[in-house]
Amino acid sequence: MDIKTRISELLRLLSKDLFDREAIFETTFLSLFTEQPVYIYGRSGSGKNIIARRAIQMFRDINVLSFAKRYQEIPKNLENYQIVFFQGFDSKNPLCHNFVNIIIQEKAARSLIMTSKERPEASLTDAGIADQVLFILTLPETFSVESLQKLLKENVNINNNIIVPADLQITKEEQIEWLNKIQKVELSDDSLKMIAQIAGCCNENQIYVSIQKWIAFSLIIKAIAFFNGRDQTNITDTFFLGTPIWIRKVQNESITSCFKNSLSVWLHNKIPLLANLDDSLVELQQEVEHTIHANGDVYETILFNNIECIQYTITIAGESIPLYAPANFIGTNQEFNPYNELKQKEKRVICNFMGDNVCRISIDSSAKKTGLRASTNASAGKTFEPFAKLPARVLRINDEEKIKKNKVQLEELKQKLISTVEKNASAMIEFKELYKDVKTNKNNLFLNKDYFIFLQEAIQKQFTKISEQIQVLKSLQEALQKKQ
Repeated sequence: MDIKTRISELLRLLSKDLFDREAIFETTFLSLFTEQPVYIYGRSGSGKNIIARRAIQMFRDINVLSFAKRYQEIPKNLENYQIVFFQGFDSKNPLCHNFVNIIIQEKAARSLIMTSKERPEASLTDAGIADQVLFILTLPETFSVESLQKLLKENVNINNNIIVPADLQITKEEQIEWLNKIQKVELSDDSLKMIAQIAGCCNENQIYVSIQKWIAFSLIIKAIAFFNGRDQTNITDTFFLGTPIWIRKVQNESITSCFKNSLSVWLHNKIPLLANLDDSLVELQQEVEHTIHANGDVYETILFNNIECIQYTITIAGESIPLYAPANFIGTNQEFNPYNELKQKEKRVICNFMGDNVCRISIDSSAKKTGLRASTNASAGKTFEPFAKLPARVLRINDEEKIKKNKVQLEELKQKLISTVEKNASAMIEFKELYKDVKTNKNNLFLNKDYFIFLQEAIQKQFTKISEQIQVLKSLQEALQKKQ
């Protein structure tokens, strides 16, 4: 039996009937195996001690030092115990407090698991170990409707002992051997980028994460890859970082809310085309529109902001305001914002040539009283009113040089569209391959299903979006063909 099959069966047995708590159990499993402290918080009867005891059962023939409500003197031979289990951890008890600190600071025992009714932010802070505990797990106070119905219908008793076959349990020798192999698992670039994203999120939300903790997180990521039969991690191995494992409720909310965004950022960086996909299409649509409506007429223009523009001057609230309308909008039916004297788009003015060479100017109604200069950086209002119709001055009609230039631009634009279609088609292939690659992780152990589904849907969404954009690009190509 290979390791993945064995661990899969072990998880299945030990998480039996732990309704809505399977993910917490799996995290506890990983924490104990990699010898990282874990704190499980829950109200009375929530199942925290059952999860702890079940997780301990993954091991065969190990020494466990257990404490309940009463704490005894610290034994001198702590190194003989593989696991120390505090059932009902009490940070206000000096003996308990000191004992835990010794275990964590001196690594006197290999693994530490604590369960408590005390909220972790208070309990672990009082004990001075908040930064040393890797996972802080909070059990739900309720069951889902489906889980509750199943629990009642099947007359489940989660307190029943689980008999784990010895050949499934992990021996001390195997744990040491596997941990050595886990250390050699390679962290992929995707995993490192995702860790960086979460680290950035922690910094933004002022969540302190020690170097020791990041190292421990990386070990967990490697362990997940190892148990799935891989010698390199992938993006799905990092999903646990987006689950509620942090000490405070507000921290969990911050991290979980940013994790999906981090996945989206990773996806956009994975396929660079996505970065400016919408803007690029809008620009191409504008270029095609300009090219289709271009004629041989030469207008009086000035070079402004490195663009040929028609200069207009309007008077608002007693102020003369220069505006600069890009000449390539002449003949189109597109609305646009002209440039102001600061070389910024004047968002409180809208222009439209309406298919000819007369510019229809509309202004933000609120600017009539205040003027434009007084509110250069102000956001545009919701109401625009017609203000003026100003023609562009024609210098020459059907200029041969202009006609020749238009033809060159037409051919260049055709090639640009062909190139863009090819890039989009390549991106679709990349997305198809990425989807297949992600899908191979569907049956992975320790996989967060919610994030897995989210990532798959995000890839599918982008694939569909690019497919639709290719159709738009092809319609633009057809429009240019008609120009000839």
